[in-house]
Amino acid sequence: MSGLQEYRAERRADRQADRADARADQREEREQNRLDAEAARQRRDADQRAAEEARDRRRAARAKRVGRVTSWVTVNPARAFVRLVQACSIVPAVVSQVAALDLADVALLLAVLLASMLEGGAWALVAMGAQAEGERSTRTYRLGAWAAGLTAGGINFAHGWTQYPQHHWVAFVLALSSIGAVWLTDLQTHGGRGPTTAEKRQVKEKAEHARRRAEHHPDVREVADRLLSAAPFGALPVDEAWRVAWEYVHGVTAPGLTADLLARRLNARARVAELSTLPAPADLWPGMPDDPFPALTLPLPSGPSDGVYLDTVPDGLRNASPITTEGLKALYRPESYVPASDSRAPGGEPSGSPAGNAAATAGERPLDPADVARVRVLADDLAARGEELSTKKVRDALGCRNDYAVRLRRHVDAERHNPPAAA
Repeated sequence: MSGLQEYRAERRADRQADRADARADQREEREQNRLDAEAARQRRDADQRAAEEARDRRRAARAKRVGRVTSWVTVNPARAFVRLVQACSIVPAVVSQVAALDLADVALLLAVLLASMLEGGAWALVAMGAQAEGERSTRTYRLGAWAAGLTAGGINFAHGWTQYPQHHWVAFVLALSSIGAVWLTDLQTHGGRGPTTAEKRQVKEKAEHARRRAEHHPDVREVADRLLSAAPFGALPVDEAWRVAWEYVHGVTAPGLTADLLARRLNARARVAELSTLPAPADLWPGMPDDPFPALTLPLPSGPSDGVYLDTVPDGLRNASPITTEGLKALYRPESYVPASDSRAPGGEPSGSPAGNAAATAGERPLDPADVARVRVLADDLAARGEELSTKKVRDALGCRNDYAVRLRRHVDAERHNPPAAA
């Protein structure tokens, strides 16, 4: 019995082992099937992604091509529409010419060749003119293109006039099919590249300025021409040559300034400065008739100082020529001017007296007795207020020059400190 039991136990163990192996095999098979299915799904996903990427690339390339075209049209609308007109005009123009030649009993092949010659010749000349733009003259190409276009347009017009007797306007449309495109292309190729209206006006004004400058300053022009001819071509600008020539001729680098102009300005300013120191007529001082010195009670015009003519030199002249203040003073000495109304010398002496002659010889303006009397009154008023008589107050009261005010102050001070002895 023990042997049979052992046998059965072994058989039972073997069957359990077989079932365990079968279950393991099934698990392995299911796992393999799952892995195979996962790999197949991944392959399908990869293929789908690849297909989508390829489709996206094709869409992007197509959009890029379309965008390139649309952007070119947006940037160059005139060129785009001219190309459209060219494409729409060449075909009907050639067809019309072929039909016209065919009606004239010209062989079809010969008619096609002749029509292509006319249209192709016109467009060949237009293209050559576009290439020559900016490098050489385009007149020959443009004239040839227009001649070919007008010839083709004439043939189309004659054909349309006879072919459509009830609608002669068709003849004009057929003629424009050969002429219109050539005209538009010519405008596009050669138009808008020339000088603008402002540039033409500027060139005209520059030429007029050069003419007037040469006409007004012939001596400077001669020197400038010699400088330009002596220098290498293009090395010396014209304006620089004129600037150097102006300095050679007139001694200054400021354009337009000459010694004569400076002298005229200095003389004019000096005359104004001198006239401002003259006593005003009585009718210009509306005041009390009994007041012997109305100038002390009314505002007096303040005349310019002794250096009034020293600020007449422009900055450009100061930098261009070594002019000094001493040199300008030498041009005009205001102290040498004696007004005709001053017929008396200091101290009330007539100008013909020895004292008057001495003052005139010394080059000083004689003291006017009226000015002396007014300064005396001014000194008394200042003394009453406890103030001292100064040159500035005399100059402000009388509106005279500084040296004349100094002499008036000294004269009145001398009188106040050294009064004349009683007779």
